[in-house]
Amino acid sequence: MKGKNLEELLNKKVKIKTYSNNEYMGRVTGYVPAADNEPEVEEIGILNEKDNKNYSLFENEIAKLDIID
Repeated sequence: MKGKNLEELLNKKVKIKTYSNNEYMGRVTGYVPAADNEPEVEEIGILNEKDNKNYSLFENEIAKLDIID
């Protein structure tokens, strides 16, 4: 997942596949910079359309990310 600035994804609709084969599709609702996390890894929050729940995903969990709009 290197090469993308996760902060730029705020309020965008994305489809994410994780290394553990979970899939999420929805709006990115939050962002935590690496410096504010322990361990220092960027994190995003996504409101998943399938179950209408919020999930937090660390950058190192994201295998594939597509911006839908």
